[in-house]
Amino acid sequence: MPYTYSQELLINTLAKEKVRDLQQELYGKGSVISDRQREALIRECREYQELLYQNRLNRQLEVR
Repeated sequence: MPYTYSQELLINTLAKEKVRDLQQELYGKGSVISDRQREALIRECREYQELLYQNRLNRQLEVR
Protein backbone atom coordinates (compact mmCIF):
# COMPACT_ATOMS: atom_id res chain seq x y z
CA MET A 1 0.00 0.00 0.00
CA PRO A 2 1.63 3.26 -1.08
CA TYR A 3 1.68 6.24 1.24
CA THR A 4 -0.03 9.50 0.40
CA TYR A 5 2.17 12.52 -0.17
CA SER A 6 1.26 14.00 3.23
CA GLN A 7 2.13 10.71 4.95
CA GLU A 8 5.49 10.62 3.18
CA LEU A 9 6.21 14.19 4.27
CA LEU A 10 5.31 13.27 7.85
CA ILE A 11 7.63 10.24 7.72
CA ASN A 12 10.36 12.46 6.29
CA THR A 13 9.94 15.09 9.01
CA LEU A 14 9.88 12.55 11.84
CA ALA A 15 12.90 10.68 10.49
CA LYS A 16 14.89 13.92 10.13
CA GLU A 17 14.07 14.84 13.73
CA LYS A 18 15.16 11.39 14.90
CA VAL A 19 18.46 11.60 12.96
CA ARG A 20 19.09 15.04 14.43
CA ASP A 21 18.42 13.74 17.96
CA LEU A 22 20.67 10.71 17.44
CA GLN A 23 23.49 12.85 16.06
CA GLN A 24 23.15 15.25 18.98
CA GLU A 25 23.39 12.31 21.36
CA LEU A 26 26.41 10.92 19.50
CA TYR A 27 28.39 14.08 18.86
CA GLY A 28 27.02 16.56 21.40
CA LYS A 29 29.38 18.12 23.90
CA GLY A 30 29.29 16.55 27.31
CA SER A 31 27.82 13.35 25.96
CA VAL A 32 29.41 10.40 27.75
CA ILE A 33 28.32 7.07 26.32
CA SER A 34 29.85 3.62 26.30
CA ASP A 35 31.22 2.00 23.16
CA ARG A 36 28.26 -0.36 23.02
CA GLN A 37 25.77 2.53 23.29
CA ARG A 38 27.72 4.43 20.64
CA GLU A 39 27.59 1.49 18.23
CA ALA A 40 23.84 1.10 18.79
CA LEU A 41 23.25 4.82 18.20
CA ILE A 42 25.35 4.77 15.02
CA ARG A 43 23.46 1.73 13.74
CA GLU A 44 20.09 3.34 14.50
CA CYS A 45 21.16 6.61 12.89
CA ARG A 46 22.22 4.78 9.71
CA GLU A 47 18.86 2.98 9.61
CA TYR A 48 16.99 6.28 9.76
CA GLN A 49 19.28 7.81 7.15
CA GLU A 50 18.56 4.83 4.88
CA LEU A 51 14.83 5.36 5.48
CA LEU A 52 15.19 9.00 4.45
CA TYR A 53 17.10 7.99 1.33
CA GLN A 54 14.48 5.39 0.33
CA ASN A 55 11.68 7.87 1.04
CA ARG A 56 13.34 10.46 -1.21
CA LEU A 57 13.86 7.92 -4.00
CA ASN A 58 10.23 6.82 -3.81
CA ARG A 59 9.00 10.41 -4.06
CA GLN A 60 11.28 11.09 -7.05
CA LEU A 61 10.08 7.96 -8.84
CA GLU A 62 6.44 8.87 -8.25
CA VAL A 63 6.95 12.35 -9.71
CA ARG A 64 8.24 10.93 -12.99
